[in-house]
Amino acid sequence: MTAQLLASASLSIPAENLELVAALVSKLGGRLEIKDEGLVTVPPMPEKERPGRMLKGLRLRAEMTQRELAEAIGVPQSHVSEYEKNKRRIPEGKVKELAKLLKSVPSNFSPRKEKEV
Repeated sequence: MTAQLLASASLSIPAENLELVAALVSKLGGRLEIKDEGLVTVPPMPEKERPGRMLKGLRLRAEMTQRELAEAIGVPQSHVSEYEKNKRRIPEGKVKELAKLLKSVPSNFSPRKEKEV
C-alpha cells in the first residue's frame, strides 16, 4: 500500500500580512484555517495537485496570462489550462523551460514520487 506524500509547515507572520498571505494561498487553490489561539493552519497540498498549482501561482506572480505563457513555451493555450488543472502532465522538455521563464526550479513542475509505507 502506498501513502500520499504530504508536507506541513508552520508559519509566523505579522498580523497585517495575514490578508496578503490568505489571498496568495487562495490563488494557489488552498485554504487557511484560523485556530482560536490566533494561529493559522494551512492544510498540506495533495502531491498530485502540486505541479499545476505551482504553475498557476508562478504564472500569476509573473503577471502572465495562459495565452502569453503558452506562446512563450510553444504550446496551445488549452495545454497550459490543462497543466494548471493537472489534467495533462507537463512534458519533461517543458519543465526546464517553464522554470527558467518563471524564475523557479524544475522540481516545482514535476510530481514527487510517493513513499511507500
